[in-house]
Amino acid sequence: MDPDELAQRSAEIAQSAADAAWLAAYAALATAVLSLGLLVGAVLAWRVAKATLDQSKAAHRQMEKDSIEQTRPYVYAHLVPGLAGESTWDLLITNTGKSTARELLIDCDTWPKIEDELTGPLRKMFSTPQSLPPGVSLRTMWKLGLGENERWVDGTTDPAGIASGATLRLNYTSDDASKPSYRDVYRVDDSVIGLTPVPSTGPDAKSGLTAAEKDLHNVLRAATLHLGELRR
Repeated sequence: MDPDELAQRSAEIAQSAADAAWLAAYAALATAVLSLGLLVGAVLAWRVAKATLDQSKAAHRQMEKDSIEQTRPYVYAHLVPGLAGESTWDLLITNTGKSTARELLIDCDTWPKIEDELTGPLRKMFSTPQSLPPGVSLRTMWKLGLGENERWVDGTTDPAGIASGATLRLNYTSDDASKPSYRDVYRVDDSVIGLTPVPSTGPDAKSGLTAAEKDLHNVLRAATLHLGELRR
């Protein structure tokens, strides 16, 4: 082989080596691009999976919250005309929720300076933990007023109990394992309720009735009055 042929052969070999090197480089580049694509795909898939998981957890927490809200106790307080008759008001505390209210305590922001026959039992009731099942109410006398031209034995005419409005704070929990704390605040004031109807006791006894007939008449009047009070 003469020198020219040898040089040409060497050049061809060098070119082939260079082409092979370029092919290897392209292959490596393609592999790197493919690997990067797989990595990006994996990252995107991880983000989608994480977002789905986060949404699932949020939905689960919301379902738990909704379940608790739907099954928790709801205790509220309001004033109703008293069963004792005119000029009296009762405090009615009712659980309208789906579960029992536990450890119910009540704070009142207004107390008279001098304790009377109503405020003493009220304080004891408010400071004693109570359990209130669903649909059950606690009813207690709140205010006891006097009729026209009536006085107490000490000569005073002020109503017994809570004479003015008051703010009540109801604190309680439930049977839920997390022992949640609930606090509801209500303003009760009989002076802003308006005019309340009073049931009729019926006509007065006519003259000429015997003593037994008058007693029966009074019993029927009292029964009529109490039935009317229960309907208010």
